Amino acid sequence: MDGSKNSLRAFGKAVHLAQEHEASLIVLHVRPSTRSSKKIRKEALKELSFFDVTREAAQKRKIPFTERVIAGDPAHAIVQYSQTHGIDLIVIGARGLSKFKKIFVGSVSDYVLSKAKTAVMLVK
Repeated sequence: MDGSKNSLRAFGKAVHLAQEHEASLIVLHVRPSTRSSKKIRKEALKELSFFDVTREAAQKRKIPFTERVIAGDPAHAIVQYSQTHGIDLIVIGARGLSKFKKIFVGSVSDYVLSKAKTAVMLVK
């Protein structure tokens, strides 16, 4: 979860699935470790706002909910977290980058789709 529109759409889908299957949610945010401490402090305030939204939505539907914030490369951290914490399904938002940009910029969702050993749902 990064607070983007696509991550919020993915969260909405995850809530729906958790409700249907009586499952719990772990909302994971990865702070890129290459950012400056000043940027990280600004991001912390943003994180609080989207965690408030996600927490409220889960509580309203009585879905067990956990928040996690970790540091590292987002793509690698998501895959590693899923492997070490027994995650059944990763629900992740797509960025919608063009093919040209993907070649040079890369994509967290593309990496997770190709490297995760668990099921991945990509939400646009």
